[in-house]
Amino acid sequence: MAMGSIFFLTASTYIYNDLCDAEMDRHSDVHSDRPISTGEVSEGFAKGFVVVAAVLGLTISSMINSATLILSASYWVMFTLYSYPGVRFKKMFMVKELVIAIAWPMLALVGVYAVNNTFSMPGVFAGMMMGMFSFLGMPALSDSFDEKEDAMYGIKTMAMALTWKRRVELLGAALVLMIVVTTMTYTQLGFNILLPITIVGSSLLILRSVVPIYQEYNMEKALKVRKLTYIYVIVSQVLIVIGSMNLALPF
Repeated sequence: MAMGSIFFLTASTYIYNDLCDAEMDRHSDVHSDRPISTGEVSEGFAKGFVVVAAVLGLTISSMINSATLILSASYWVMFTLYSYPGVRFKKMFMVKELVIAIAWPMLALVGVYAVNNTFSMPGVFAGMMMGMFSFLGMPALSDSFDEKEDAMYGIKTMAMALTWKRRVELLGAALVLMIVVTTMTYTQLGFNILLPITIVGSSLLILRSVVPIYQEYNMEKALKVRKLTYIYVIVSQVLIVIGSMNLALPF
């Protein structure tokens, strides 16, 4: 139920963001084919979808418990304000990246309270790790592809303040931190040894793919690394679940 709730709330905020960014997306090299910006989907339909998805998400969340509802509603409000023209967190330097990073531990708490209705440090740890990776990796993996339209509409991101090499170095640092922090804390947090083994292996694979794009920016190669890294983010969460299981391991 929590997954269903967050699915609808995320869909609501994503489509609302596309509504607010429709004009920007028309100037993007990456997002110009989004349905709202091309007119394939009408703004009226999109607005209706935003409302219906939000209502469904909050209704489902309210059926779990009050803590889950409060956290889910806070997540939805935060990302609505992220795009809302009157506030527009997206336009604030470093606030944009912080909001996206904060979403990870917030969503981890949604899951934790939905299942246990109490605080759980291992669950929050998973969210904090993903949030840290998101914050450090975003300049290279996301904002680098939006510089043109961001500059046109007065949005200053970390990517715009950093050279390409610095962005890639931050991404590399995020992967190294995933390795170091997971290895040093898994025992104290109650994870099994499969977590550091799998996180180290998958992180090293991504680091290997990052090296070729360090010297100079190449959109085609950078997009391939972004796809691999998105897979890595999904796989890492699965590995954290496996690492939290009480398995009868011989070591």
